[in-house]
Amino acid sequence: MPAKHGQRGQAIVEYLILFPTMILLILGAIQFALLYQVKSTLDYAAFIGARQGALENASMLSIKDGIASGLTPLFTYTKDSASSPDKLLALGRGRAIAWVEVFNPLVTKVQIVNPTKAAFDGYKDLSESGDEIPNDNLMYRPSSADYDGMSIQDANLLKIHVTYCAKLIVPFASQTIYALYRGLNGIKNLGSEYFSGAIASAGADTECQDPATYAQGKIDDAVAQINTYLTKAGLPTIGGINVSSYIPSFTIPVLNWNIGGMRIPLTAEAVVRMQSPVHGDDLN
Repeated sequence: MPAKHGQRGQAIVEYLILFPTMILLILGAIQFALLYQVKSTLDYAAFIGARQGALENASMLSIKDGIASGLTPLFTYTKDSASSPDKLLALGRGRAIAWVEVFNPLVTKVQIVNPTKAAFDGYKDLSESGDEIPNDNLMYRPSSADYDGMSIQDANLLKIHVTYCAKLIVPFASQTIYALYRGLNGIKNLGSEYFSGAIASAGADTECQDPATYAQGKIDDAVAQINTYLTKAGLPTIGGINVSSYIPSFTIPVLNWNIGGMRIPLTAEAVVRMQSPVHGDDLN
């Protein structure tokens, strides 16, 4: 029986109504799959950071360097057909980007949860030097919780907590997820005031805020912290760079890497037995 005249084109109308929703769901699934990849890599990187810190007296420099090495695969791109020098260059670029990401306090926050500063201050007097938590003959030492609710055996467990602001890169889905996560501020940031001073002053302390919306003082502090770790590592600092020139692109020229973008926080923790005495320089 022929279709009625008023029903012609009904399927096309329904398709046009559902098509944007279907596309958003597909793109959202891709974005969440990428976030899962970042989270899995971050879990492994946190373990690498804790393990490296356990070998280097719980040094924050060593911990962050280990985390950066674990995150390197996220930023290393090359073709299977590429030559060996090109692959090596891609690996070096990925390692440098991971280092910048981890040592940028606007993007990554690393905390030593255990041992605490109070435990260090209590147990350091038991060492010969008086400035470290001894980690020898632990099985023969008293197991009483004498300082900050932990024994000397507990104080020799290095536990770190890592918060990394992962980029949202899938079109449309990234804007939707960012706006949902950020709420009103997220919606404002996606509007015409994305890089405005009003948003910068209103959301400067928001975790994982787009670095381009931070006040210049915040960015200068971040550069100073990165330079501190560069100095400890014996590497050239980035002093003298006019950071404001990177707004709004925030792209590092040599690496061609944008340190801004829409980001949401992912967390990971790792616990490793200390293989060297804990020094208290970087404890909270």
